[in-house]
Amino acid sequence: MIVLLSIVCVGFVLIWQNLSLETHYKLIGATMPEQTYDDSAPAPGRFATADLVGRMFIRGRKSIMEDSPESAAMFMEQIESYEVIPEDRVRSTILIGEFEGDEPALESLEAARLDVVKMHEQAIAFDPDAEVSEDNPAPMYAVERLAPILADLETLETIYRDGREVLEQSESDRLVSRYGVLGQAAITHGMDDSDPLREPAVTGFVGIVLLMLGLVLLVLFAFFGGCVLLILGIVQFSSGKLRMRYAENQPIVRPKTVFLETYSIFVVCFGIMSIGLFALSVHVRPSLGGISIFTQWLLLLIPLWALLRGVSRKDWKQSLGLHRGEGVLKEIGCGFLAYLASVPVYFLGVLVVFVLMLLSEAFKIATGSSTAPEAMTNPVMDIIAASGPLGIALFFLLATLWAPLTEEMIFRGALFKYFRGRLHWVFAGLLTATLFAFMHNYGPMLVAPLIALGFMFSFMREWRGSIIAAMTAHFIHNATLFIFMITLIQLIKDPII
Repeated sequence: MIVLLSIVCVGFVLIWQNLSLETHYKLIGATMPEQTYDDSAPAPGRFATADLVGRMFIRGRKSIMEDSPESAAMFMEQIESYEVIPEDRVRSTILIGEFEGDEPALESLEAARLDVVKMHEQAIAFDPDAEVSEDNPAPMYAVERLAPILADLETLETIYRDGREVLEQSESDRLVSRYGVLGQAAITHGMDDSDPLREPAVTGFVGIVLLMLGLVLLVLFAFFGGCVLLILGIVQFSSGKLRMRYAENQPIVRPKTVFLETYSIFVVCFGIMSIGLFALSVHVRPSLGGISIFTQWLLLLIPLWALLRGVSRKDWKQSLGLHRGEGVLKEIGCGFLAYLASVPVYFLGVLVVFVLMLLSEAFKIATGSSTAPEAMTNPVMDIIAASGPLGIALFFLLATLWAPLTEEMIFRGALFKYFRGRLHWVFAGLLTATLFAFMHNYGPMLVAPLIALGFMFSFMREWRGSIIAAMTAHFIHNATLFIFMITLIQLIKDPII
């Protein structure tokens, strides 16, 4: 009975986590608000590929053009490949204006305007009650979204044809509000780079180069070092020389359902928190959704459930892996080495996602079900960009302390304990990793890297017996990604003039 209830509850929450936002609104009896495209909000595609590349290279325009004209030419050849949505045409036009000058920018602008006008006319002529056909084409984008883009292109035409001096202040403000640092570069086009209005938008490239160089070196070290460690680990495991300490520390028997209950209670509480706060933010007050950053810490208490159900403190610690193993420092070191060995496996998951996305797009094109493309953005980067120091600190603690502690005790502790008594550790690890991945609301297409990482965390639990190694690896992964994103955002963020 407990197993059946767990399956139902877990299934509901996992389905909820992977449903679209529109479906979430429907399930709570609300209508998803129509997206507005006002002049004060950032244009769609912020921190997507075109915007990220533009923000980085606009700050290095002078260095790129003076020190490496060949690199500048290669960069300009790639600009069109970054375009995914109509707003990206505006971004690329600004970049062309900065790198190649007014005339090439006007040519790009005119081509972009013809495309957007065509989309605009299709959107206006679209009859939602008629069957979609050649005479009644489905609009790629809403009229409300395309109109501001045409206004943006008109503003850029004024800059490149007549000069920035004739711009109205409202036009300048709108361009900066929608395109940030790229908009600031556009409205100061032609000014000296040392001008106080222009300098904040076109400087800071050295920091970006150092960050990206450091990232490349770190990834190369982690990948190739990880490949070596992974191969050594596979050899040691195949020869039977790798001690798997989980079975040494506790008998492999069918455990009581208390550990399945622990996992199920965590999922149910997480679901109540997520769905409840979402409903409150929609029906009562939007700011209530932000409470989740605090309420999630209460989930740290759930692993104590087994103690309340009568499991002895010693058995509880052993079952969840909450022990020193062969010494805390050694377990931390093993977690670091095992994480490096996990990096190639993680990248294999990324490759799977890339292939799946290509196949999905090919299928849509073949079946004629392709919809208007939308730039893939990173919501974490949006949160970081919109948050102050306190908000960033709270989010950082959630990612680097709460997640390694809570998720490891639940998934590699209680849940792995339950499955391990019934399955070989490989299958227990895969099943645990899959449930772990789908708890994150990335969507089914993007979970492969998390499954790969979750499986390696399970391997660490089986290898070391203690959960310290898995917690260490989880911390390293989240902290590295978060620190990189924080630093990158600080280097490419919109200037305060």
